[in-house]
Amino acid sequence: LRLLCVILMILMTVKLANWLSEPWSIISVILIASFLPAIWFASKIIIINEENKTIYDGIWTMGRKLKRPSKYTSINEIIIRKIKTKRTVYTLSNKENIVADHEFRAILKLENDEEYFLFSHPLKDRVDKKVTKIKKKLEIN
Repeated sequence: LRLLCVILMILMTVKLANWLSEPWSIISVILIASFLPAIWFASKIIIINEENKTIYDGIWTMGRKLKRPSKYTSINEIIIRKIKTKRTVYTLSNKENIVADHEFRAILKLENDEEYFLFSHPLKDRVDKKVTKIKKKLEIN
């Protein structure tokens, strides 16, 4: 998705450079190019503020958060779910192989049954280690 957005912005820049006069095309190229790092380096984050009892689950890019935090009353638990995954792998001879596997997802569950995805990993012991650190930090039993 990021690559597609960047390619669309580059195509838009080329079209604007052809349509506009030289000073305006330079200004448009500078403006469009300033948005490319924001799109490319955007990442999904979750921030839990225990003092204000807020959870921010949104996108962070270039030092800015793009969503408002929501209030919560209390955190119930952190659940680990085993999810089956399937991938289609193509070889050089154009053979199609379907690889079935699984991953473990850590999900934060609130008192009002809202769930927030924390992270996932294919190894259960790595998920357990991270979940114990999070539980210790949030003081969850």
